[in-house]
Amino acid sequence: MKPDKQQLIILGLAIAVISGFGVFRYIPLVRRNREIENRITESTQLHDQVSPQSTLLPELRQQKEQLRDTLNSFSVKVPEQRDFARLWQEIADVMNECNLTEQLIQPGADLKSEQLCSIPLTLECQGSLEQLFEFFQELEKMDRLVHIKEAEFENSDKYDSIVKLNAKASVYYQPEKGDKS
Repeated sequence: MKPDKQQLIILGLAIAVISGFGVFRYIPLVRRNREIENRITESTQLHDQVSPQSTLLPELRQQKEQLRDTLNSFSVKVPEQRDFARLWQEIADVMNECNLTEQLIQPGADLKSEQLCSIPLTLECQGSLEQLFEFFQELEKMDRLVHIKEAEFENSDKYDSIVKLNAKASVYYQPEKGDKS
């Protein structure tokens, strides 16, 4: 039995509608679904990579705070300006507090580099060993870093427990931003 013309037309239209649905609706949806699945897979892989690293964030924040504290401490101990007059006054005050006599604080020529500059110092004073020990303790407590490189102690000729201190020290400061000596 042969289908008649009307059935063939209906069958052709049905095939055209199904084909049109498949080509214009189903296939784009399948492609889009694959793209979404690929994105989900990529996101999952990225999450799997980032997740272990994100557990390190609290530790890294703590390290950041510690480094910030260290930097602030460094900026106090090694200031950005030479500010020798204030430092000289502080050392003289410490010598006076320790009751040291015949005081001399003499700076040398600045030594400059791109990262750090220093001022060599010659320190001289007299006092008992206890006073000199107290002087070194007070220097250590100062905000500014004073590095004693050499210390020489001489007894008095009078044998009166007075000791003369001759010391070489350095104090440091950060170079100015534009200073590339």
